[in-house]
Amino acid sequence: MLQFYFLSILLNLVTGIILVYGKNLISGESPESKARGILGENAFFDDKTFRLVLGILTVFVGIMKLLSVVRTDVPVVGDLLPAAAGLFGGFCILVEFYKTNSASELALPHWIDLCFVERRKYVGYACIAAAVLHFSFPDVLLL
Repeated sequence: MLQFYFLSILLNLVTGIILVYGKNLISGESPESKARGILGENAFFDDKTFRLVLGILTVFVGIMKLLSVVRTDVPVVGDLLPAAAGLFGGFCILVEFYKTNSASELALPHWIDLCFVERRKYVGYACIAAAVLHFSFPDVLLL
């Protein structure tokens, strides 16, 4: 469906921008001041509730991209990269939300911290690339 095609592009782009240029809510670090000019100093992108909703929607649309077929695409494989980027990007945001709001002492495995918290910028770059490529080349098999 074309609605999920558009939502996938939009949510991957916004998720990628937040992961690359947004404030890290776990450590409280902001990106360099030049990059902060993109999102503004008090942007709603740093709101925890906004990020929770964005993470849930991005994961949901990523799952729906795997299940739904746009035009004459091949099921599952047709939009594999945008769906994977949405799943991983949304998962990064959800892990960040969990770590900032969790009252329990339960620690996540080290590989989850390494992949989805410490190196979240790389997932953000992948989300932005997937959104731009998915918009630019809509009929390519894996995009």
